[in-house]
Amino acid sequence: MLTTEQLRHLANLAKLELNDEELDKLQKDLNGILDYVEQIEKLKLEDSEPLIAGPSQDMLLREDVPENRDIETIKQIIVAFPEKENGYLKVPKIIEK
Repeated sequence: MLTTEQLRHLANLAKLELNDEELDKLQKDLNGILDYVEQIEKLKLEDSEPLIAGPSQDMLLREDVPENRDIETIKQIIVAFPEKENGYLKVPKIIEK
């Protein structure tokens, strides 16, 4: 079982800002998942055959090749972009310390 203090520490490590209501819900959900994992760990599966599932044939993969865009398309994207700074496209900051 995760305590509220442990959950606050994990949220801080993950850079999550959670209010008390969100912490309570997350604690309930995570503890439910941990309870379920405990139940699975108690199963006696030593005599069970492993289940093998998935495609019966080899997967065909395509080569990863970048698309070449013409210079006009690139210019249109740059002109349409909402914010620019020093010749770069500016996006919102997602990581704050």
